[in-house]
This record gives sequence, C-alpha cells and structure tokens, in this order.
Amino acid sequence: MKSSREYEVEVRSYIPESEFQDVLEKLTDLFGKPVADNLKTFLFRNEKSNGRIRIVKGSDFGVLTEKIGNYTDKSRVEIEKDFNFSEVGDILSELNGKGLNNCTYLLTTSYRFLGPNSQVLYLAKHENLGNFLEVEIMTNDQSKIHEAHKAVCKTLADLNLKELLAADYQKMMNGLYALSKPVANYIEQISPF
Repeated sequence: MKSSREYEVEVRSYIPESEFQDVLEKLTDLFGKPVADNLKTFLFRNEKSNGRIRIVKGSDFGVLTEKIGNYTDKSRVEIEKDFNFSEVGDILSELNGKGLNNCTYLLTTSYRFLGPNSQVLYLAKHENLGNFLEVEIMTNDQSKIHEAHKAVCKTLADLNLKELLAADYQKMMNGLYALSKPVANYIEQISPF
C-alpha cells in the first residue's frame, strides 16, 4: 500500500444547483478543462476520528483517508493509503479497530482544476449532501499552513464565492452521518465500478 501524510488546507463554498453550470463554465474559462471523475465515497466517523474510503470509477484501487482535526481548524492532517480491492477486509478491520464501524455512502461527480500556487479546486455534486467548490492546498510543512490558508481564501474571494462557515458544513455533515449504517450494509459497494 502506498501511503502519505500531509496537512490539508481548504475552504469551501456551497453551490446551489441553479448556479452549478455557471460556476463550472467560469472555472473552465479560468483554469482550463477539468478532470472529471465519478466516485463512490464511504464516510466513517466517531468522536476521535474521521475515515473515508473513496473509489474512482475505472480505478484498480481504492483510497483510505484518515483526517485528524476539525472543520474549524485552518488545516487537518490527512493520511492516505492506496489499497487493492483484495485488501478491503484488512482495510475494514483497520477501521473497526479504530471504532469506525458505521458509515454513510454517497455518489459524487467531481471536476478537478489546477489553480494558482499549487491549489486544487474541486467542484463536486455529492448525492444526499449538496454541491460544493473546495479550494485546497496540501503541504508537508506545518509552517506554511497560515500562508496556504490565506491563498485558498483569496482564490475563493477572487471567484466571488462566499465561504461556507465550518459550523454550517459540520451541520450538513452531521445530517449525512445520521444516515450511517453498519459497514456490512455496504460491503458489496466497496468494489470497483
């Protein structure tokens, strides 16, 4: 399994359905043609940890992500591991060992743009959650978090998009997590598509 550990610095904006196409066209004009992906996402959470399994359509592997920190933090530690689908049992055992026994499942269509200063912009439609633009910078250097946060906030402001407050996003995520079910309900979906 390939693994990485970085600081994720991100801000997001909620995009109403009626504005999604306009935002997509604006980003395409500014940053060029995006990489479009369809994804299956399985979200896990308990009081101490957040986990995510993400599978990109057509991919030969999945990605397990652990996020440490809160949405209100300027950054969160993100630990990622690529895994083969033959390792799903091991991945679920790892999550179970951390008390992450329930998850919620959503389908996503995402458009990824490379922005200024190593920024990545994800315009995404998340089934059962909503549409968002996330602007992020990944860094290994903790001393660069403040500078990175200013940069992603500036990009969002330059796009004339309002930042979604962390508390509001947390409420939306709480609503999604309220739909969590035991992982066994989704075992067949944790597969390629």
